[in-house]
Amino acid sequence: MTLSPEIWGGLSVALALFSLGPYLWATLKGTNKPHIFTWVIWTLLTAIAFLIQYLEGAGSGAWSGGISTILCLSILLASIRHGEKHITRSDWIVFLASLAAIPMWLVTQNPVTAAVWVTLIDSAGYIPTLRKVWNRPYEEMATTHGIAACKHVFVLLAVQNYVPATIIYSVGMVIMNTVLVSTIIFRRRLFTREA
Repeated sequence: MTLSPEIWGGLSVALALFSLGPYLWATLKGTNKPHIFTWVIWTLLTAIAFLIQYLEGAGSGAWSGGISTILCLSILLASIRHGEKHITRSDWIVFLASLAAIPMWLVTQNPVTAAVWVTLIDSAGYIPTLRKVWNRPYEEMATTHGIAACKHVFVLLAVQNYVPATIIYSVGMVIMNTVLVSTIIFRRRLFTREA
């Protein structure tokens, strides 16, 4: 028995809520400290990726992108008060590059180029959080990013028009979330051994 794209899309929405909902709650409580620049970048680029997928016919494969955009924006707003605000020069470079994704998409009118650009910049958006996690691995929720990787697998199963523009972003997010979770786990093990 195979599941329909709509069921995979619904499951990806559930995972978006399950991963980012607790993350938002922990941020509001002050027990989670998201890096503000990472969430500015992720909010912007998740919205662009959602629009690309939606406009290119991803169908139910785009559903979680819409929900994730709303949740990313909520986390961004919460991180203004409760997040990590140490901003470096590399953070500014990544942020400005993410802003460049908008005109690139509009000027080229090429969804594949835009999807690649958004994926690369979104991946670079992990840099502030990876740097923070390297030094303070307990200030980031590994489960959130692990569930996000699974969510993007479900997105790929839900896509109704398999073209590069509809799958590139989710493939990149599976990879980057896996790298982030692996880094968190690795650094926590080192911290435990040193303690």
